[in-house]
Amino acid sequence: MPSNWTVVKLADIAMIQGGGTPSRTEPAYFGGELPWVTPTDLEPIGNITLLDAVAETITIRGLQNSSAKVIPAGSVLFSSRASIGKIAVTDRDCATNQGFINLTPKADRVCPWFLAYLLAHHRTDLIQLAGKTTFLEIPRGKFKDFEIAIPPVSEQYRIVSRIKECLEKVEEIEGLAKILRHESNHLPQAFRFDLWEECVTSYPMIKLGSIVTSAKNGLYKPREYHGSGTLLLRMFNINGADFDDARLERLQVTSKEAEDYSILNGDIIISRVNSRELVGKSAVVAGLMESAVFEAMLIRLRINAKLVRQDVLAWLMNSPQFLHDLRMRAKHAIGQSSINQQDLLESLLPLPPLTEQEKTAEKFSGLGGGAAMLKEECATQSQATEGLREAILRKAFAGEL
Repeated sequence: MPSNWTVVKLADIAMIQGGGTPSRTEPAYFGGELPWVTPTDLEPIGNITLLDAVAETITIRGLQNSSAKVIPAGSVLFSSRASIGKIAVTDRDCATNQGFINLTPKADRVCPWFLAYLLAHHRTDLIQLAGKTTFLEIPRGKFKDFEIAIPPVSEQYRIVSRIKECLEKVEEIEGLAKILRHESNHLPQAFRFDLWEECVTSYPMIKLGSIVTSAKNGLYKPREYHGSGTLLLRMFNINGADFDDARLERLQVTSKEAEDYSILNGDIIISRVNSRELVGKSAVVAGLMESAVFEAMLIRLRINAKLVRQDVLAWLMNSPQFLHDLRMRAKHAIGQSSINQQDLLESLLPLPPLTEQEKTAEKFSGLGGGAAMLKEECATQSQATEGLREAILRKAFAGEL
């Protein structure tokens, strides 16, 4: 700690008050001119801002007939129960519910924004004050006695300026990362859209059924048959436009059922019954190491490998153009849509010759892996920026910023 910093209790540098909720049975207590803040009105933990618009207001009668208090502008609101550590600085008088400890800084001792950032820096230590009860809440008495180190007020304002400058840079990085995440999420779909447009201008439209050797709806069995036996593929194994083997189940089946409803690597499964935005999605089955069957919510297609590559066909079937046409002919009910084999097999798509499909596959086979790597990199960057926020505050309150 720098030599010109002093250790004080929170109660030494701010007036500390709680909040309250007027009776909901008295309409005259709500709808007044005084903003009444609840934790849901504040930004997520880690985002320290001026108090924004709030959902409710109370009247003077509501204030007088509850434990709510007027919290003056320039105060710091700190959520002290449930989601502990939401923080905002007030730019107007307000009141809060009992989910807050509110600090009104003494102007000659502490800058409101310095206090807000300081509380964020000590959030983990402050949570410890709540003890180990099921419902966490920081006792106001312990909060008042919590010790922190502060520099002279003039130095506090300089530090706040530096913190805001650094956090602006972090927000700029987060904004760019958000754009990158959005683009990485849409990259495969953009590729499928472009592939369709490229094919539709060069090749004739054919019916899907002309290249399918077998189409079959899946197997339904009551719940008591689930949990053991043969691998069961479900609609959950279609993740976006990819096959996902992370949520495989098992089903007890007869030898005839195992034969009739068999599913093999290279088969294409289509979501037959699903929500409106997911019905019709498909994926090429891959990576199965043992025999499997498929559920009734799916249609299984087997393809003539002399005419089409499964991966290229799946790209075209998952294009926005193909799915829009298929869903236009789907049957829609409340919360659920369905397609049948006839609608699926009569759907049209522009299919290049097999030699051109080979070139397309070679050109774009790494797209899925590249998009996945990009998404993983975005997630890593998001964690890194959160670490930057913590590092900025750590340096600030060590007197190193």
